[in-house]
Amino acid sequence: MKFRFVLLDPDGDADRHAPPRENAAAGKCATPPHAFQYQIRGTGMVRQQRLADGRHRLIPVANFRASIVTDIILDDGAEQRRHCGVEAELDGQQVVFTVPAAEFGRMGWVLSRLGPRAIVYPGQMQHARAAIQELSGPIRQERIFAHLGWRQQDSDWVYLHGGGALGAAGAVAGTQVQLPSPLQDYQLRSPLDAQEVVRAVRASLQVLTSAPDRIGFPLLAAVYRAALGGVNFGVFMSGRSGVFKTALAGLCQQHFGAAMEASRLPANFASTGNALELLAFCAKDALLVVDDFAPTGGAGDGELQRVAERLFRAVGNLQGRGRLGADGRLREPQAPRGLVLGTGEEVPQGQSIRARLLIVEVGPGQVRRERLTECQRAGEEGRLAGAMAAFVKWVAGQYEELQQSLRHRVLQIRGQGGGGWGHARTPAAWAELQGGWEIFLQFAMEVGALSCAEKKQLERRSERALAELARRQAKYQTGSDPASHFVALVQAALVGGGRLPEL
Repeated sequence: MKFRFVLLDPDGDADRHAPPRENAAAGKCATPPHAFQYQIRGTGMVRQQRLADGRHRLIPVANFRASIVTDIILDDGAEQRRHCGVEAELDGQQVVFTVPAAEFGRMGWVLSRLGPRAIVYPGQMQHARAAIQELSGPIRQERIFAHLGWRQQDSDWVYLHGGGALGAAGAVAGTQVQLPSPLQDYQLRSPLDAQEVVRAVRASLQVLTSAPDRIGFPLLAAVYRAALGGVNFGVFMSGRSGVFKTALAGLCQQHFGAAMEASRLPANFASTGNALELLAFCAKDALLVVDDFAPTGGAGDGELQRVAERLFRAVGNLQGRGRLGADGRLREPQAPRGLVLGTGEEVPQGQSIRARLLIVEVGPGQVRRERLTECQRAGEEGRLAGAMAAFVKWVAGQYEELQQSLRHRVLQIRGQGGGGWGHARTPAAWAELQGGWEIFLQFAMEVGALSCAEKKQLERRSERALAELARRQAKYQTGSDPASHFVALVQAALVGGGRLPEL
């Protein structure tokens, strides 16, 4: 009696491991070149198997039919992940969806995508995968970008946004962008003509009239500096409830999409650290408002502080947390790539965190409500986003030259900074805002929205406003410095007769 051992993989069957038939003519063992042939039969897929006696039999594989129609590369600027675009039909209903390539091979998507009536018959899981691949017709190649901001296509620079891409000549046809849900309102609309460009830019400049210079200039400079990319600091707007800081933040955010007004900002501090890290990573070369840092004095304040600390430390260091993928391999960290504008009733604690921020204080009565309303109307009409669209088109035509000019100007401004500004990071952040603002003013003059005299006047005002902002940072650094806090306690103890005040 003879025995044959057959090793089966989880979805295998004994026929797959049958010994090859002997080729009588050649006197050698040969395996048929097509042991399995897959076919569409009725509403499902079958495989044709050749038997040892030369006959064939049909074995049902699945009760649905499916094919791969697109080979998609999802490009986030750090990694490229492959997805399969699939068309399937079950019970006469057609479904179109995408599946990550790694998940496609495991076939776990059948139930979740097609529902409980979709059946892959026992032992046929990998045959179903092979049938779908073999029965697919021509497969289109697609690249989808998964972030905002600048990318180089061939020799041209384009700016990605939720509606596609803008280059020096306008909208770039055929560019697809797929963003996380909170970022889908980042939509830039190019002004139709030169006069509309002028109106849009003038509307953007009107934001300066809604608050004192020490508030308005840092915020608007941050908007346009964000679009130039490569920042390693954040801006934080602090003030008690009711001073219209969120309304101001909404005006800034509407430069990147008309829909993102104060009640529809893309992020807030109630989100998890992981969620904010992902949004700051995808919001490349754009402004990301994170609203409402509001400690309550309760048990949740510790977690709120940890979320803010994680976000702004990552912003300042341009570093993300290391991650492992589902396959156990180390993935690229998701370092923040945009400019984060936070708002809150208090400033996050910690000397090193505050060193990574430029802090803008907004007090009661300092926001001019009539001007604020006018600017909000311009934002809703899309004029602020139109100004940004015109700006990035202008930058696209000279992107590399402007980046080099910005680096040179930042070093020059930084060298002019005086002492007494708190942390050593402060002069660099101040110089970045001023350098970016000067590039915007050059654009505004070239498109006819400013005269040369107006440009020079705004440059002088911004220098004073940003220098005042930088000097104000010292009090936040002193207030969060443990050594300074200890000295203050000792001084208070000496004045109070030797007793240390309660902490």
